[in-house]
Amino acid sequence: MRAILACVLALSALSLGCAVTPAVQYERTTFEGFDVISYLPVQPRGLVFLFHGSGGSASFADRVETTDGLNRLIAQGYGFVSTSSTERTGDRRWDAANPSLTTNPDLARLARLRAHLVDTTAMTSSTPLVGIGMSNGARFVTLWGQTWKAAGFPVKAIWASMGRIAGPVSGPGQLTVPTVFSTAENDFTSPPGPIILDFDQTRRAGTPTELYVSRERRLTAAPYLRIPGVDQAEADEVVRRLKASGVWNADGTRIVADDQEAAARAGAVAMPASVAAQANEIRSETAVVLAVHQFTAEYAAQVQAFFARFVPGG
Repeated sequence: MRAILACVLALSALSLGCAVTPAVQYERTTFEGFDVISYLPVQPRGLVFLFHGSGGSASFADRVETTDGLNRLIAQGYGFVSTSSTERTGDRRWDAANPSLTTNPDLARLARLRAHLVDTTAMTSSTPLVGIGMSNGARFVTLWGQTWKAAGFPVKAIWASMGRIAGPVSGPGQLTVPTVFSTAENDFTSPPGPIILDFDQTRRAGTPTELYVSRERRLTAAPYLRIPGVDQAEADEVVRRLKASGVWNADGTRIVADDQEAAARAGAVAMPASVAAQANEIRSETAVVLAVHQFTAEYAAQVQAFFARFVPGG
């Protein structure tokens, strides 16, 4: 564990020198028929609730960028829990439209999951709660955070990545949970403009908030070396194939101007057979390079510091 943390914490999200792997062993269980991935230390400083995006699942916790962010928080004494949205047959989205803790199946089940953790782990009813959500999960984390805070749960802060405030709590002054907003300059799925407006409205209402905007990067092998199981030769080959798509020039500078076309062409590139198992993570890291719609740990250290302002024990 110490070696992994040393590797992770010595690097920023942009200085990518080694594969990102979990600093601790996760527990994999089920609760009420839904997968749960979690880690609870002996004396948790706080508990992180993770919320995946559309089409996602509890395995959001296993993604490279999520793991990077979790490692930083775990090093500060946090535990985490990740489960799947109740809706599993369609878009697999969280219900970000219903603010009721009884009739919203996600909010209600998560409350029961928290009670279960209080009963069966070192977590207590007063353990501080923070939340991290991506895309649809970003909308949901704002709804979860605000409704749970109003109900008396110890929600201290949230991170809404690549998504807007949920409708029921989107009015001026309605979001009072300290919030980090993050977006990406080329995101065509959830464009940055409205997210920046949400940030500004939240700030003007007096809620502590921060905003981070990811910028496009030059294409290099470094992001792919973050992926466990990808070596230098394979990362170089990934870059060679991506450049061959015509999206980037030989220097790794993008030359296809349209963001959506560039993302589509890059996503369609056939990868080496030796990294077939890592294909999804390769696509995710490429999306981070392009600064389109993808969760990134680029600002995880800033989020960690933001959470520390509201969660004691740092």
